[in-house]
Amino acid sequence: MATVGFLGTGLLGSGMVEGMLRRGETVTVWNRTEAKARALEALGAGVAATPGDAAAGVEQLHMTLPDDVVVDRVMAEAMPRLRADAIVLDHSTTSPRGTEARVARLRDAGVRFLHAPVFMSPQMARDAVGIMLVSGPRAVFDAARADLEKMTGEVWYLGERGDLAASYKIFGNSMLFVIAAGVADVFAMAKGLGIPLTDALTVFSKFQPGGIIKSRGEKMARGDFSPSFELTMARKDIRLMLEAADGHPMAVLPAIAQRMDEAIAKGHGHEDLGAIAADLVQ
Repeated sequence: MATVGFLGTGLLGSGMVEGMLRRGETVTVWNRTEAKARALEALGAGVAATPGDAAAGVEQLHMTLPDDVVVDRVMAEAMPRLRADAIVLDHSTTSPRGTEARVARLRDAGVRFLHAPVFMSPQMARDAVGIMLVSGPRAVFDAARADLEKMTGEVWYLGERGDLAASYKIFGNSMLFVIAAGVADVFAMAKGLGIPLTDALTVFSKFQPGGIIKSRGEKMARGDFSPSFELTMARKDIRLMLEAADGHPMAVLPAIAQRMDEAIAKGHGHEDLGAIAADLVQ
Protein backbone atom coordinates (compact mmCIF):
# COMPACT_ATOMS: atom_id res chain seq x y z
CA MET A 1 0.00 0.00 0.00
CA ALA A 2 1.16 3.50 -0.84
CA THR A 3 2.21 6.02 1.77
CA VAL A 4 0.01 9.04 1.14
CA GLY A 5 -0.08 12.69 2.05
CA PHE A 6 -3.42 14.42 1.72
CA LEU A 7 -3.85 18.21 1.64
CA GLY A 8 -7.36 19.52 2.21
CA THR A 9 -9.81 17.52 4.30
CA GLY A 10 -13.14 19.17 3.65
CA LEU A 11 -16.16 17.08 2.72
CA LEU A 12 -14.68 15.47 -0.41
CA GLY A 13 -11.14 15.19 0.92
CA SER A 14 -12.30 13.56 4.14
CA GLY A 15 -14.33 11.05 2.13
CA MET A 16 -11.29 10.17 0.03
CA VAL A 17 -9.10 9.80 3.10
CA GLU A 18 -11.62 7.54 4.82
CA GLY A 19 -11.67 5.34 1.72
CA MET A 20 -7.87 5.16 1.70
CA LEU A 21 -7.75 4.23 5.38
CA ARG A 22 -10.32 1.49 4.81
CA ARG A 23 -8.02 0.08 2.13
CA GLY A 24 -5.11 -0.02 4.57
CA GLU A 25 -3.10 2.90 3.22
CA THR A 26 -0.89 5.00 5.49
CA VAL A 27 -2.21 8.56 5.24
CA THR A 28 -0.97 11.83 6.72
CA VAL A 29 -3.39 14.72 6.38
CA TRP A 30 -3.18 18.50 6.55
CA ASN A 31 -5.94 21.08 6.51
CA ARG A 32 -5.96 24.83 7.03
CA THR A 33 -8.56 24.30 9.75
CA GLU A 34 -6.75 21.76 11.90
CA ALA A 35 -9.93 20.44 13.56
CA LYS A 36 -11.06 18.99 10.22
CA ALA A 37 -7.81 17.07 9.96
CA ARG A 38 -7.97 15.96 13.59
CA ALA A 39 -11.40 14.43 12.95
CA LEU A 40 -9.64 11.80 10.81
CA GLU A 41 -7.07 10.96 13.47
CA ALA A 42 -9.44 8.54 15.22
CA LEU A 43 -9.75 6.61 11.96
CA GLY A 44 -5.99 6.12 11.73
CA ALA A 45 -4.71 9.17 9.85
CA GLY A 46 -1.65 11.06 10.95
CA VAL A 47 -2.00 14.84 11.21
CA ALA A 48 0.67 17.18 9.86
CA ALA A 49 1.25 20.74 10.99
CA THR A 50 2.16 22.04 7.52
CA PRO A 51 1.72 21.02 3.88
CA GLY A 52 5.44 20.30 3.75
CA ASP A 53 5.19 17.94 6.71
CA ALA A 54 2.34 16.06 4.99
CA ALA A 55 4.37 15.81 1.78
CA ALA A 56 7.61 14.66 3.35
CA GLY A 57 8.66 11.22 2.14
CA VAL A 58 5.27 10.10 0.76
CA GLU A 59 4.83 8.16 -2.46
CA GLN A 60 1.69 10.07 -3.39
CA LEU A 61 0.45 13.52 -2.46
CA HIS A 62 -3.26 14.16 -3.01
CA MET A 63 -5.09 17.48 -2.83
CA THR A 64 -8.68 18.69 -2.64
CA LEU A 65 -8.34 22.45 -2.26
CA PRO A 66 -10.69 25.39 -2.96
CA ASP A 67 -9.15 27.09 -6.02
CA ASP A 68 -6.07 27.80 -8.13
CA VAL A 69 -4.59 30.34 -5.72
CA VAL A 70 -4.68 27.93 -2.80
CA VAL A 71 -3.37 25.02 -4.89
CA ASP A 72 -0.39 27.07 -6.07
CA ARG A 73 0.39 28.36 -2.59
CA VAL A 74 0.12 24.96 -0.94
CA MET A 75 2.16 23.29 -3.70
CA ALA A 76 4.92 25.86 -3.19
CA GLU A 77 5.05 24.87 0.49
CA ALA A 78 4.98 21.15 -0.25
CA MET A 79 7.42 20.88 -3.17
CA PRO A 80 10.68 21.19 -1.21
CA ARG A 81 9.71 18.15 0.90
CA LEU A 82 8.63 15.87 -1.96
CA ARG A 83 10.52 12.75 -2.88
CA ALA A 84 11.90 12.88 -6.42
CA ASP A 85 9.66 9.98 -7.47
CA ALA A 86 6.50 11.13 -5.66
CA ILE A 87 3.32 11.59 -7.67
CA VAL A 88 1.13 14.62 -6.96
CA LEU A 89 -2.58 14.19 -7.69
CA ASP A 90 -4.78 17.25 -7.56
CA HIS A 91 -8.51 16.48 -7.25
CA SER A 92 -9.47 20.15 -6.87
CA THR A 93 -11.90 21.85 -9.25
CA THR A 94 -9.69 24.54 -10.75
CA SER A 95 -9.70 26.76 -13.82
CA PRO A 96 -8.71 25.17 -17.15
CA ARG A 97 -6.16 27.89 -17.94
CA GLY A 98 -4.67 27.85 -14.47
CA THR A 99 -4.49 24.06 -14.49
CA GLU A 100 -2.86 23.90 -17.93
CA ALA A 101 -0.17 26.32 -16.77
CA ARG A 102 0.31 24.34 -13.54
CA VAL A 103 0.68 21.01 -15.33
CA ALA A 104 3.32 22.48 -17.64
CA ARG A 105 5.14 24.35 -14.87
CA LEU A 106 5.36 21.35 -12.56
CA ARG A 107 6.37 19.03 -15.39
CA ASP A 108 9.22 21.41 -16.25
CA ALA A 109 10.21 21.47 -12.56
CA GLY A 110 10.45 17.68 -12.54
CA VAL A 111 7.33 17.14 -10.41
CA ARG A 112 5.20 14.16 -11.43
CA PHE A 113 1.80 15.85 -11.43
CA LEU A 114 -1.70 14.96 -12.63
CA HIS A 115 -4.93 16.89 -12.44
CA ALA A 116 -7.66 14.45 -11.41
CA PRO A 117 -10.98 16.12 -10.51
CA VAL A 118 -13.95 13.91 -9.80
CA PHE A 119 -17.69 13.55 -10.17
CA MET A 120 -18.12 12.05 -6.72
CA SER A 121 -19.94 12.97 -3.53
CA PRO A 122 -18.19 12.50 -0.16
CA GLN A 123 -20.04 9.19 0.33
CA MET A 124 -19.05 8.06 -3.17
CA ALA A 125 -15.44 8.87 -2.29
CA ARG A 126 -15.70 6.68 0.82
CA ASP A 127 -17.20 3.87 -1.24
CA ALA A 128 -14.81 4.31 -4.21
CA VAL A 129 -17.53 4.83 -6.82
CA GLY A 130 -18.05 7.60 -9.36
CA ILE A 131 -15.85 9.06 -12.10
CA MET A 132 -12.36 10.51 -11.94
CA LEU A 133 -11.12 12.64 -14.84
CA VAL A 134 -7.36 12.77 -15.40
CA SER A 135 -5.07 14.97 -17.50
CA GLY A 136 -1.30 15.11 -17.56
CA PRO A 137 1.77 13.21 -18.74
CA ARG A 138 0.96 9.69 -19.90
CA ALA A 139 3.93 8.16 -18.12
CA VAL A 140 2.79 9.63 -14.81
CA PHE A 141 -0.77 8.42 -15.38
CA ASP A 142 0.47 4.91 -16.16
CA ALA A 143 2.42 4.88 -12.89
CA ALA A 144 -0.58 6.11 -10.86
CA ARG A 145 -3.41 4.33 -12.64
CA ALA A 146 -3.71 1.27 -10.42
CA ASP A 147 -3.95 3.38 -7.28
CA LEU A 148 -6.43 5.80 -8.87
CA GLU A 149 -8.64 2.90 -9.90
CA LYS A 150 -8.93 1.91 -6.23
CA MET A 151 -10.40 5.34 -5.48
CA THR A 152 -13.32 5.43 -7.91
CA GLY A 153 -15.61 3.45 -10.18
CA GLU A 154 -14.09 4.77 -13.40
CA VAL A 155 -10.84 6.53 -14.22
CA TRP A 156 -11.13 8.47 -17.47
CA TYR A 157 -7.75 9.52 -18.86
CA LEU A 158 -8.25 12.45 -21.23
CA GLY A 159 -4.69 12.85 -22.43
CA GLU A 160 -1.61 14.97 -21.91
CA ARG A 161 -3.28 18.30 -22.65
CA GLY A 162 -3.19 19.84 -19.20
CA ASP A 163 -6.53 21.64 -19.19
CA LEU A 164 -8.86 18.87 -20.37
CA ALA A 165 -9.82 17.35 -17.03
CA ALA A 166 -10.46 20.82 -15.61
CA SER A 167 -12.54 21.72 -18.68
CA TYR A 168 -14.64 18.58 -18.63
CA LYS A 169 -15.18 18.99 -14.89
CA ILE A 170 -16.71 22.45 -15.26
CA PHE A 171 -18.74 21.27 -18.27
CA GLY A 172 -20.26 18.59 -16.08
CA ASN A 173 -20.79 20.88 -13.11
CA SER A 174 -22.52 23.42 -15.36
CA MET A 175 -25.26 20.86 -16.02
CA LEU A 176 -25.69 20.31 -12.29
CA PHE A 177 -26.24 24.03 -11.85
CA VAL A 178 -28.59 24.31 -14.82
CA ILE A 179 -30.64 21.41 -13.45
CA ALA A 180 -30.84 23.01 -10.00
CA ALA A 181 -31.86 26.32 -11.58
CA GLY A 182 -34.43 24.56 -13.74
CA VAL A 183 -35.92 22.87 -10.70
CA ALA A 184 -36.07 26.25 -8.96
CA ASP A 185 -38.03 27.61 -11.94
CA VAL A 186 -40.39 24.63 -11.84
CA PHE A 187 -40.99 25.51 -8.19
CA ALA A 188 -41.68 29.14 -9.16
CA MET A 189 -44.30 27.99 -11.66
CA ALA A 190 -45.79 25.55 -9.16
CA LYS A 191 -46.06 28.31 -6.54
CA GLY A 192 -47.74 30.57 -9.06
CA LEU A 193 -50.21 27.83 -10.00
CA GLY A 194 -50.91 26.63 -6.47
CA ILE A 195 -49.42 23.15 -6.99
CA PRO A 196 -47.37 21.54 -4.17
CA LEU A 197 -43.67 21.49 -5.02
CA THR A 198 -43.29 17.74 -4.55
CA ASP A 199 -46.30 17.17 -6.82
CA ALA A 200 -44.72 19.35 -9.51
CA LEU A 201 -41.68 17.06 -9.56
CA THR A 202 -43.75 13.97 -10.34
CA VAL A 203 -43.74 14.87 -14.05
CA PHE A 204 -40.08 13.83 -14.08
CA SER A 205 -40.96 10.32 -12.93
CA LYS A 206 -42.37 9.89 -16.44
CA PHE A 207 -40.59 12.54 -18.52
CA GLN A 208 -36.82 12.29 -18.14
CA PRO A 209 -35.09 14.88 -20.34
CA GLY A 210 -31.46 14.00 -19.59
CA GLY A 211 -30.99 12.13 -22.88
CA ILE A 212 -31.56 15.36 -24.79
CA ILE A 213 -28.05 16.49 -23.87
CA LYS A 214 -26.64 13.87 -26.23
CA SER A 215 -29.26 13.83 -28.99
CA ARG A 216 -29.89 17.56 -29.40
CA GLY A 217 -26.37 18.47 -28.24
CA GLU A 218 -24.70 16.49 -31.03
CA LYS A 219 -26.98 18.13 -33.64
CA MET A 220 -26.15 21.55 -32.23
CA ALA A 221 -22.41 20.83 -32.29
CA ARG A 222 -22.71 19.99 -36.02
CA GLY A 223 -24.65 23.18 -36.70
CA ASP A 224 -27.71 21.11 -37.65
CA PHE A 225 -30.73 23.17 -36.69
CA SER A 226 -33.32 21.29 -38.70
CA PRO A 227 -36.39 21.70 -36.50
CA SER A 228 -37.89 19.10 -34.26
CA PHE A 229 -39.02 21.83 -31.84
CA GLU A 230 -39.19 25.17 -33.63
CA LEU A 231 -37.55 28.06 -31.81
CA THR A 232 -40.57 30.38 -32.12
CA MET A 233 -42.79 27.71 -30.56
CA ALA A 234 -40.27 27.14 -27.77
CA ARG A 235 -40.25 30.89 -27.12
CA LYS A 236 -44.04 30.82 -26.86
CA ASP A 237 -43.76 28.08 -24.25
CA ILE A 238 -41.30 30.18 -22.25
CA ARG A 239 -43.87 32.97 -22.24
CA LEU A 240 -46.38 30.53 -20.75
CA MET A 241 -43.83 29.53 -18.10
CA LEU A 242 -43.07 33.12 -17.12
CA GLU A 243 -46.79 33.85 -16.87
CA ALA A 244 -47.36 30.72 -14.76
CA ALA A 245 -44.81 31.88 -12.19
CA ASP A 246 -47.08 34.85 -11.47
CA GLY A 247 -44.25 37.08 -10.31
CA HIS A 248 -42.30 34.50 -8.30
CA PRO A 249 -38.57 34.94 -9.00
CA MET A 250 -37.08 32.65 -11.63
CA ALA A 251 -33.46 31.52 -11.89
CA VAL A 252 -32.81 30.69 -15.53
CA LEU A 253 -35.85 30.92 -17.83
CA PRO A 254 -35.78 34.73 -18.23
CA ALA A 255 -32.18 34.52 -19.49
CA ILE A 256 -33.13 31.74 -21.89
CA ALA A 257 -36.01 33.87 -23.18
CA GLN A 258 -33.59 36.71 -23.87
CA ARG A 259 -31.21 34.39 -25.74
CA MET A 260 -34.12 33.03 -27.80
CA ASP A 261 -35.26 36.56 -28.67
CA GLU A 262 -31.76 37.37 -29.91
CA ALA A 263 -31.63 34.23 -32.08
CA ILE A 264 -35.09 34.89 -33.50
CA ALA A 265 -34.08 38.46 -34.35
CA LYS A 266 -31.16 37.03 -36.34
CA GLY A 267 -33.49 34.91 -38.44
CA HIS A 268 -33.39 31.55 -36.62
CA GLY A 269 -37.04 31.51 -35.55
CA HIS A 270 -38.09 28.65 -37.81
CA GLU A 271 -35.07 26.53 -36.96
CA ASP A 272 -34.72 24.15 -34.02
CA LEU A 273 -34.53 25.62 -30.52
CA GLY A 274 -30.88 24.53 -30.56
CA ALA A 275 -30.27 27.53 -32.80
CA ILE A 276 -29.73 29.59 -29.64
CA ALA A 277 -26.15 28.28 -30.06
CA ALA A 278 -25.88 29.28 -33.73
CA ASP A 279 -23.37 32.07 -33.07
CA LEU A 280 -21.10 29.58 -31.29
CA VAL A 281 -20.98 26.87 -33.96
CA GLN A 282 -20.69 28.91 -37.14
